[in-house]
Amino acid sequence: DFLYAQKVQSPVELFSDWLTVGHVDEFLTFVPAPDRKGFRLLLASPVACYKLFKEKQREGYGDVALLEGLGDGRRGTIDEILTNKKYHRDNNYVQGCIDWNRSILKRKLGLGERDIIDVPQLFMLRESKATALFPNMVNMLVLGKCLGIPKPFGPIIDGQCCLEAEVRSLLEPLGLTCTFIDDFFFYHRNFGEIHCGTNVLRRPFSFHWWNIVP
Repeated sequence: DFLYAQKVQSPVELFSDWLTVGHVDEFLTFVPAPDRKGFRLLLASPVACYKLFKEKQREGYGDVALLEGLGDGRRGTIDEILTNKKYHRDNNYVQGCIDWNRSILKRKLGLGERDIIDVPQLFMLRESKATALFPNMVNMLVLGKCLGIPKPFGPIIDGQCCLEAEVRSLLEPLGLTCTFIDDFFFYHRNFGEIHCGTNVLRRPFSFHWWNIVP
């Protein structure tokens, strides 16, 4: 009631209780863009991740593992992930939850599909709640055009992480700079990522927004 009473802008209510922590930054963020609405909505996407891994499998990289070299963090090879029925069930459920929120955001913010970028990400369910299978790239720090992105430790193909390469291909055409930061032991394993452990001092508006008459 308090938020609705402010009247300047109605809150957008999203569905997040399917997540272990339950914060919206676990599946969405916004980044600046030079065109359209001036921003893009980034959404975590199991569908995009499975698509990418299937492409790499067809190219002959099915035996390459995620989280290689991180001790007990290993999550299996591309082949193992693609044939893991539990992962498929978990991520079908998660994708449905994200799609529900996608529809809400499109309707409330007047977005088209071209305003949205799907960022490859997989989840796993623990006691019916979802947590990221590998560091969650959507849970990033946005500093203008500079992005501090959790390093996903994806399959290394041709000398680079294929998840990082995919995200760069999606975001760098917008004039954004992607810096991948290792937060695996400090935040990821404690159910958080870069955005969870940082904050930004923003430049305030030049006008008093609280004086706006709806």
